[in-house]
Amino acid sequence: MQAVLKESKQFKHALEWCLIGSLLIHALIMLFMPKPTYEKPPVTKQEIQIELVKETPPAPILPAAEPEPTPPPPEPPKPQPVKPPPKPVQPKPVEQKPVPQKTSPVVEPPSEPTHAVAEAPAPAVITAKPSVSESKPELVVPAPPPPAPPAEPPKASGPSEGDIEAARNAFRNAAHRELKKNQRYPRIAQDRGIEGEVKLKINIDDRGEITGIEIVESSGNKAIDDAALSAAQKSQLKPHFNEILRGRINNIVVTVSFKLSS
Repeated sequence: MQAVLKESKQFKHALEWCLIGSLLIHALIMLFMPKPTYEKPPVTKQEIQIELVKETPPAPILPAAEPEPTPPPPEPPKPQPVKPPPKPVQPKPVEQKPVPQKTSPVVEPPSEPTHAVAEAPAPAVITAKPSVSESKPELVVPAPPPPAPPAEPPKASGPSEGDIEAARNAFRNAAHRELKKNQRYPRIAQDRGIEGEVKLKINIDDRGEITGIEIVESSGNKAIDDAALSAAQKSQLKPHFNEILRGRINNIVVTVSFKLSS
């Protein structure tokens, strides 16, 4: 029990010293800390100015002006009657009164010659013509213009039919020469003394190239027919093709003859 009391007393003394030490530390801090300085904000004086202003009386309200009455639209002018033009006054013809001829009394012929009495001329009849201003205006109708001449038909451009026919004949003759150059007489027909003619139809395009070959009339011998077809296939017709024939010819018919020389 005594031990417990001693411990409690010691604990109290320790607490007291701790409190005293903390107070001393705080006192030292308070002594050595600089005092904070507080600056007072400058005091600004506010001036209040009061001005007395006389109130202007409100402007008197004037009554609204009445709109001016719009004038009535003018009346359209009344159409005036058109007076017909005055008719030209034709003067009355002057009547010609007969002039009495003076008859001289019968006088015995004097010895001296008598002078013949000249008759007064008849008065001329004057007729007044109507003035130009009084004559009625004549309406002049203009004559219609003459019809335009018919347009000339457009002239055909390009080669004539004669030129085309001449170019076609020239191309056919050249094909005959080309076939004759490439023609080979078949040996079997030559040994047997067989002759014949083969009519061929050669189809060409727009450039003169051969596109097909047909036998129109056979010679009756297969060897001669085959020799004619072979000659046509070896022929070159393009160099002899004329530009005039482009689009105007697509085939030619030629005859290949096989004859033995006597």
